[in-house]
Amino acid sequence: MSGLSRIFVLTVWLLCLFFHGAFTTIVEYEQDADGSPASKVEMVCHPGKECYPKTFVPTTTFLPVESDQVIPPGLHVRLNIGTGGREAKLIDPTEEEGTAVYVPADKPADSPTIHQYSDLVVVPELADEEADIVNGGHGNKTNSETPKVQEIPPIGRHSRPHQPPADWEAFHAAVKVLKDVSSHSDGLNDALERLQDMSHEPEYGVKLVETSLHRLIQLISSPSFETSQRSAAAVTLGNSLQNNAGALGRVKKQLGADTKEVLFKPILDALVDETDRTVTRRIMFALSKAVRVRHGKQDFISLDGLPVLEIVYVRTQDLALRGKIAAFLHDEFLDPNMMGADVAQGSTGGSGSQKIIQMKDDLSGWCEVVQKDLLERDSTDAVGDSDHEGQVLETLKALKQKYKGKCNAKDGFKGWLAAKVEKLDKEQEEDQDWLRVPLEDLQSVFFG
Repeated sequence: MSGLSRIFVLTVWLLCLFFHGAFTTIVEYEQDADGSPASKVEMVCHPGKECYPKTFVPTTTFLPVESDQVIPPGLHVRLNIGTGGREAKLIDPTEEEGTAVYVPADKPADSPTIHQYSDLVVVPELADEEADIVNGGHGNKTNSETPKVQEIPPIGRHSRPHQPPADWEAFHAAVKVLKDVSSHSDGLNDALERLQDMSHEPEYGVKLVETSLHRLIQLISSPSFETSQRSAAAVTLGNSLQNNAGALGRVKKQLGADTKEVLFKPILDALVDETDRTVTRRIMFALSKAVRVRHGKQDFISLDGLPVLEIVYVRTQDLALRGKIAAFLHDEFLDPNMMGADVAQGSTGGSGSQKIIQMKDDLSGWCEVVQKDLLERDSTDAVGDSDHEGQVLETLKALKQKYKGKCNAKDGFKGWLAAKVEKLDKEQEEDQDWLRVPLEDLQSVFFG
C-alpha cells in the first residue's frame, strides 16, 4: 500500500472513531493461575480515554461503572446521586441487603438484558417456576408491588463466576468434609464455619443447595450433633436461600413434592425440640428463608406451622426469638407489601400465583398471645432489647388492622401503653425514643 493510501485509511479510521465514539478490541492475557486456558477480555476504548473491560470487574469497594459496561451477576450496585452514574462492588454480607427488583416500564424491547444482584435489577423473562419466586408468586406478570427476591442467574458452563479459583477450591474442600459422615468433629466444625461465611454469596448458595441440602437438614434436625454444628448448619442454610432465587428454585427442583416432608417438617420439629437459645433463633432464621421456596407457605401452614410458632413463642423467655417470630408473621402473613401470593389476601389463584389454604392462615388468635406477652414480660426474666420489642409492637398493630373486631384489647393493655409512653417521656433515652411511634400507633388503632 502506498504512503498516500495509508494516510487516507488512517484519516478515515480517525474520522470514524471521532464520530462513532468508541471501538472494542480483544486482549488476551496469560494463562490463569489455576492452569485454565488464557482468558480473552473484550475492551472498550474511547478517544482520549483509557480502555476498560466491556464487562465490569468488581472489587470490595464501590467503583464507577461506565455507561456501556455490562454488570455481571452477584454485585451490589448503587446510583451516585452526585455524579448521576452507577457504582458497583462485590456484596458485603455484613451490610443490609437490597432486595428490590425493578423492571423499567419503558425498557426498549430490543435492548440487551443485564442481570444484576443489586439495589436496581433488570429481570428477564423466566420460566413460571422461577418467575414465581422472583415476582412474589405473580409469574411473569409485572405489577406495582415490589417483589422480595432477586433473580440470580445460574452458573452455566460458559459463564465464569466472579469468585476467585482459590476460593472455589476452599469451598469444594469444605463441602467434601461436610458431606463425609465420618468427618472428625473439629474438621466438620471448621468446614461449617467456612461455609457459613461463604454461603452469603449467591453462587455458593446455589451450589450448597445442589450438593449439601440433605446434609444441612440432617445437621439441623439431629440432636446427636454438637450445638455449634446445628447452629452453623441453620445459618448456612438460611444464608444460602436468602434473596437467592437460584437457590430457592434448586430446592424445589431437587425435592419436588417431597419439599414439605424433607425440608419443612424436620425444621419445624427441630424448632420445637431445640433447647439451646441461640440454635433456636438460627433455626427460626432458616425457616424464615425456606418459606420463600415455591409453595413454601402452603407446606408450612399444612404442617401446622403457625401453632408450632405459637408454642415456641409462648414458652421462650428470649425476646430476640419472640422478635424474630413476630417479624416472620408480619412479613409473611400480615404485610401485603412483603408477603408472597400464596397467603396474600384476595389472591385469584391465576397464572403464576399460589392458592390460599382457606381457614388455616387465620392469625387473629395471635392478637391475644402478643398482648399477653407484652403485659407479662416486665415481671419475668426475659432478655432482649428495644429492637425486638419494636418488632412485636409492629406485628400487633398489623394484627389489629387486619382482623379489627377479632383483635380486641385485653384488660390492662390501655394502661400498659400509657405507662410505656409516660416512661419514655420521663427517661428521654435516645435509644428507646424510637419506640414512641409504634406505641402511639397502637393507642390509635386500639383506642382511637
